[in-house]
Amino acid sequence: MIMVSIPHLTQAVKEADSFALPNMNPGTQYLYEQIYYRLVCGETVRLSEIDFGNFEYDDISAINSLHENVFYPNEAAADHITTELRKISPAFNPVVYV
Repeated sequence: MIMVSIPHLTQAVKEADSFALPNMNPGTQYLYEQIYYRLVCGETVRLSEIDFGNFEYDDISAINSLHENVFYPNEAAADHITTELRKISPAFNPVVYV
């Protein structure tokens, strides 16, 4: 039987080099945190919430490049891991009352 500790698994994924975020300049970081990540998580991002003074055109190109070269390939890997983890049957521990 395979036993998985969710907190340990979550920590291992966060520490995995392939899922580590590259160093980003402040503008690209803003786009990632305030727009890209929120959209990926299914949140609504309103134009009125975006501070267009926090990034430049080059930052948009940088986030696009990160998506193509880093985020999208890791998304496919994460989907594969998620699919495999969902195949694992839950383990039930019998409870004994004394």
